[in-house]
Amino acid sequence: MVIVAHPGDEAFGFGGAIAQAAGEGAYVVVVCATRGRFDPRLLDKPPAPGGRNRHYTKPVVWRNLDTVREDELRRSVALLGVNVLRVLDYAEESLATIKPAELTGRLVEPIRMHRPDIILSFGPEGVTGDSDHVAVGRAVQSAFELAAEPLAYEDDLEEDQVAWRAAKLYHLVVPRAQLASLAEMAPEDYGSADDAPTVTLELGELSRLKLAAISRHVSQTGSDGPFHDWTPEMREGFLATEHYRLAASNLPVAAGASAGAAESSIWDGLTV
Repeated sequence: MVIVAHPGDEAFGFGGAIAQAAGEGAYVVVVCATRGRFDPRLLDKPPAPGGRNRHYTKPVVWRNLDTVREDELRRSVALLGVNVLRVLDYAEESLATIKPAELTGRLVEPIRMHRPDIILSFGPEGVTGDSDHVAVGRAVQSAFELAAEPLAYEDDLEEDQVAWRAAKLYHLVVPRAQLASLAEMAPEDYGSADDAPTVTLELGELSRLKLAAISRHVSQTGSDGPFHDWTPEMREGFLATEHYRLAASNLPVAAGASAGAAESSIWDGLTV
């Protein structure tokens, strides 16, 4: 299970891991907390046709851009091989204002429903420093622990659901070394404060699939496509690897960072 804040996060950050896991036969679930950015220019306009989700404080206003971004998200995950997409209905830039217990509970529910062995998400710094990323990273950490507690959110359990203890939680890491070759082209505020990964995924040909998934987010990358002003060497080097840090493990013998050694894959310690 990959838990992200916005449409596009699944491809830009986790696309390689998703495609690799799907290619190896894993059942992959993506949970996205928002449907996309609310455009404040719509606040003073009448409802526009074709929208699906209303502004969370002014329900007479439609959020058409959300519909576009959700469609891009669905195209992206289909390309990556995702089995299930769950989209919550929070507004972008609002997650930091949501009560932590509420957001955690909204994430506990899909964890208990889909029962993942591995969960991937943002770390406490959110990689980009985005407040939504930070809020999701913290909520996922809590949800990873509380989903296994039978009395936590017990009133929200469906009849066919039980508490679920996932095996491992990983945080996305973007090491400084990965950004060094980009020089001034590196995205502002991008990267991880603790850049020591537990697992490095060499994507190989899957980097092309990741690029194709990113390209589905036209509203974010523009009609020229992502990285259009990067050299091929910069683009291919940036997309070649993904890095993750083991944040928590429920395995009998803790793997990776807890044992002081790198892991060969996110599946280390699991019976396949």
